[in-house]
Parts: sequence; C-alpha cells; structure tokens
Amino acid sequence: MENASPTARPNPLARLVAPYRGLGGSLWSMFFATMINRFGDFVGAFLALYLSRILKLDAVRTGTTISLVFAASMVGSLLSGRIADAVGRKRALLICQGSAAAVNMAMSFLYGFEWAPLLIVAGSLFRGGARPLIGAVLTDLAPAGKRKEVFGIQYWSINVGVAVGPLVAAFLFDRSLPWLFRGDALSTFASVALIARGVKMPAAATASTSLERHDERGAMAAFVARPILIAFAGLAFLSSLSYCQTGFGLPLRVSEAFGEGGPRFMGYLMSLNAVLVIVLSIPLARLLRSRTPLACMAYSGGFYVVGFGLLAFPLGKAGFVASTAVWTIGEIVSSINMGVFLAKHSPANWRASFQSFMGVFYSAGWTVGPLVAGPLVRGAGMPALWTATAALCALWAAGAVAVDGWDRRIAPER
Repeated sequence: MENASPTARPNPLARLVAPYRGLGGSLWSMFFATMINRFGDFVGAFLALYLSRILKLDAVRTGTTISLVFAASMVGSLLSGRIADAVGRKRALLICQGSAAAVNMAMSFLYGFEWAPLLIVAGSLFRGGARPLIGAVLTDLAPAGKRKEVFGIQYWSINVGVAVGPLVAAFLFDRSLPWLFRGDALSTFASVALIARGVKMPAAATASTSLERHDERGAMAAFVARPILIAFAGLAFLSSLSYCQTGFGLPLRVSEAFGEGGPRFMGYLMSLNAVLVIVLSIPLARLLRSRTPLACMAYSGGFYVVGFGLLAFPLGKAGFVASTAVWTIGEIVSSINMGVFLAKHSPANWRASFQSFMGVFYSAGWTVGPLVAGPLVRGAGMPALWTATAALCALWAAGAVAVDGWDRRIAPER
C-alpha cells in the first residue's frame, strides 16, 4: 500500500493575506484612492515653510495661521458627519474632497498674494470634513467580521502614500511652488474620480450587531446616551495627548541630543516609522485578529510606555532608533483597532456623525498637547516631559483594560 502523500504546508504569505480576500472592488477602490490622496498631500507638510519663507510671515502670524487651519479642520469634521448622514456618505465625501482639490488648484495661481492663507484655511475646512466620512464609508462597505482587516489595510494605504509623497513635495517646493499646490489638487481629483467610479455603496447601511440598530434620536443625543463611548472618547483624547509628542516633543529631544544634525536625524526616524508601518501593519493585524479592539489599545499603551519612557534617559542614535521602533509598534496596534470599536458602537444611521464627534477628541489632544508640554519642558526639563508622557500612556492603557471589561459585559460579540 502506497504511503499517503503528505499534506502540503500552506504558504506563509497565503496565510497572511487570506483574511483580506473577498473584500470587494469598492473597498479596494477606497484603499487605492486613499493611497493616491495621501501621496499627494503635499501642502500640509510644507505649510509652515510656505508661510514663513514665501509669504515672509513672522513666527506669530505663521503660528496663528496654522492654528486657524487646524481649527477649520475640526469645524469641517464636526459639520460633515451630520450632513453626510442626511444626504449620503459617498456624496458628501466627494463634495468635500472635490472642494479641497479646487481650493488647492486656485492656490497654484494665487499663492503669492498676502491673503492666500485664507484659501488654505477654507481648504482645511473641506479636507477636515472628508476624514470622518472615510471611516463611515469603510464601515458601510466592510463585510461582517472583516472590520479589523478593512481598517488595517486603510491605515497601510495611508502610510504608503505618506512614505513617498513628502519626497516629491520637497522637490516641488524648491523648484516649482505652483506645482506643489497643483500636484496636491490633481492627486485629490484622481482620488475623487476613483471613488466616484469604483465605490458602490449599499442601498442602506446595515447593522452587524444589536448595538448598530438605527437610533431615531438626534446624533448628539444618541452619542451621549452611550456612556461607554464617552469613556472611549476620554481614552482617545489621552492617547492623542501623548502621541502628539512625536510631532512636538520628539523633534525637540532629537535637537537637544544632536544639535545641528538633529533635523536630519529626525527625518531618518520618521522614515523608519513609515517603513515599519508599511512592513508590520498587516502581520500585526493578523497576529492580533482574535483580540478585542480595547485589549489591543491596552497593548499599544504598553509599547508607548517603553518607547516614550526611553526618551527620558540619555540616548545615542541606537537608543533613538530602538525607541522609535517600539512606539511605532504601539501606533500600528492602536490605529488598526480604534476605528473598529467606534464602528461597533455606532448606530448605522449615525456612523458619519459619530466619526465626526470622535475626531474632535483626537484633534483636541493634538491641540492641548503642545500647550502643556512647552511649559513642562521649560520648567522641569526634557526628562520630565517623557516621564510624564510614559505615565500618561500607562494611565490610558489601564483605562482601556477597564473599558474592555465593560464592553465584554454589555456586548460580548466582537
């Protein structure tokens, strides 16, 4: 009798990508549209340089303008969700992105005028309005049980675009400033066209669990009536408050350590961050697929505690690389899970509005973080900032464990 042929071992790559099969053309259109749009996000990275070097604004006026840009983004985020839930999420997304692209195209001809920053503020209103709508559209399109995969691929697509786009933006800023704005506009128009043609929305938003049943109350009343979402919003604020130090405290820490070589080394660290996100996002999503979103958020907090805590000590270049690698893992784990929790607790008819409300808490952390960190560094020094940041991460990680237990009691289905 012949021996039975051994069962072929499944290809590791096939196992890795298996959960992403069957997502459908509409979702893949969204992923590629996001990649194109974020690749062409040229203006944001060079806004401060444009205001200071091209328009010759002083530090106060530059800072004020950037604050207005962030404020406009928050207002756009808050308004667009309610509008989208009323007129249609895809339609509202196309209007917001198309309007932002039109503003940047106008800027490519008007960038030299002193009042031109007002156009950038207007563009930020539309760009900020588009962001929560993307999460709502993805939730509407995601197959049952595939939300982690959908939000994970979306996050990966963002970072592929972000990893390459700034290199092109730097080239355009030095050689052809109109094309900095024009390129941003054209990439956004391409993203709009891909969404318009490739994304087919379901006839009606469906509820995957009892928590997603339509709520006939107003959007704000429905949100406030879910105390677990209020608790989650507090965790999101604290998470944002700590993570924002990668954009404020970390450049100061690197500059303190390496002097004039600080900006260049900071660029290397950000490139490392982007590469790690691209390489590790899908494997980590696969590894943590069976874990609840808030359990993953707690794991994320643990990585942040170690990664940010290292920055409180004297470090060489290897130490900064190790710190960046550790907190980047925390960033990945958090980013591919937090949207899943929000989607699970959002009524199908208010998904865009709930995304908008949560976006305000994220933005508030980025707004408050530098205001708190600056006086802390001035009064107690850089080690105190990173010790406090690590302690804050431990606090919200513990909070995530507590809210996860709450979630398991009221909503055992994942």
